[in-house]
Amino acid sequence: MHVMMYNTCMEYQTMRVWKDTLKKIRHIYAATGESMIAIVDRLATQELERINHEDAEIQTVQKRKE
Repeated sequence: MHVMMYNTCMEYQTMRVWKDTLKKIRHIYAATGESMIAIVDRLATQELERINHEDAEIQTVQKRKE
């Protein structure tokens, strides 16, 4: 069983999503049992990490060119 621990200081905010996006989140929920808010948080975290990784790679390439 997968248990997620959440920071009790986190505040919730209402967010609008497209209907197709909500369907996708619901499918992930059905497949994993992970809460929808945890799914959104995980996907946002993964995307931010991907962007940061790409930025780091670009900076490395630029330093090599110098």
